[in-house]
Amino acid sequence: MNIDLNKLLDQVTQSANLIGNYLKNEQSKLKDSAIEMKGSRDYVSYVDMEAEKQLVNKLKNFIPDAGFLTEEDTIEYEEKEYTWIIDPLDGTSNYVHGITPYTVSIALMHKKEIILGVVYDPMADEMFTAIKNEKAKLNNNTITVSDKAEMQNSFIGFGIPYNVTKGAQSILNNTFRHFGNASFRLKGSAAIEICYVACGRYDAYFHSDLSAWDVAAGAFILQQAGGKVTDFKKGHDYIFGRELVATNGHIHEILMENIINA
Repeated sequence: MNIDLNKLLDQVTQSANLIGNYLKNEQSKLKDSAIEMKGSRDYVSYVDMEAEKQLVNKLKNFIPDAGFLTEEDTIEYEEKEYTWIIDPLDGTSNYVHGITPYTVSIALMHKKEIILGVVYDPMADEMFTAIKNEKAKLNNNTITVSDKAEMQNSFIGFGIPYNVTKGAQSILNNTFRHFGNASFRLKGSAAIEICYVACGRYDAYFHSDLSAWDVAAGAFILQQAGGKVTDFKKGHDYIFGRELVATNGHIHEILMENIINA
């Protein structure tokens, strides 16, 4: 199957925009009684479910035989040549508490390779996009990573996993030790924070206990913006391996040595 990625990107961004508008409209209506707990600090609501159903139905029209990998399991996963990896509401904890950011995250995988990524922040109206062999963009303007090459005065995003293992606690402890050298931020949406690295707002971002739909689109966008993504062992298992270090490339080894593997 030959796919026109530019045409497909237009279709996907339109879909992301529609889902984003749905999220905005529903946030103020959301009641505590409509929110459930999937685990400690892990929320889900009818909005997650409905947004996922809507997005799946839209994407089905673009590649009818594609498979889906989704967070809320509104469609059964089947291994296909093309697979959509989606999270129509990344940042659910922020969302249910009435704050931002939260995002729509959409990636398309061909066999084992990501070839399209879209991350949309509906409240900021920022659409991060990338397709294979082209530069990443923010609202159709080309973006690139920062040139920061040292920890001193760097600006770094991170996340705290739901399950704080001994390894995760060690990384957090290492992070705290560098609070005097760098600025750290925790926003609560991995997809958009990886994109902040892509456009140079952050110099780096790291997190563990992540799922493929949290990172697939953002990581691809970052790579197309000139950045670097690895797992905690400096390998390539960052989409399905549940751990990710995303940087401008210049600070990658320094971050690994001082925080991840210190």
